[in-house]
Amino acid sequence: MHDRQMIARRKCVLVKYAGDTRYDPELVATHTQMKGQGITLKAHKLAEVEEQIFDPTVQVVSIDEGQFPFPQVSLLLPYSDEIKQVVAVCVGCGADASYSFRNTLDKKVEVIGGQDTYRALCRACYMEESSRRGDLENNDDENCIQSEHQLIKGDELALLD
Repeated sequence: MHDRQMIARRKCVLVKYAGDTRYDPELVATHTQMKGQGITLKAHKLAEVEEQIFDPTVQVVSIDEGQFPFPQVSLLLPYSDEIKQVVAVCVGCGADASYSFRNTLDKKVEVIGGQDTYRALCRACYMEESSRRGDLENNDDENCIQSEHQLIKGDELALLD
């Protein structure tokens, strides 16, 4: 969507969470190594780029990975003429997926990772996996979770044949 706005010759800024350096330390990059075009701003908090976001000449603000430490995203809603939420495809059932389910039992609040760390799930599949995870955490056998094709031990993910 951001690149589409660039092609339309709108002045765009792309906000990248500064802590996410997986694919490129400066630019927003996808898991397939496609890089975002235009002005990229890195920030740990939106307040760090407030001046650039509210620049009257800026027509489009795109925020990558808005769920990171950008709880202030909701404060931008009243200033928006249009809001587009991009969703993935649920790896469980193929429906629209608006949830990311962590594959590991890591308890840290912020864990940056790709497909090795997270799975895109719809609400129904997310609730099912969360219930399964809850059953595991309440179970005396804390050594592993076994799902269809994965064995998870602690913070490690290993694919089963």
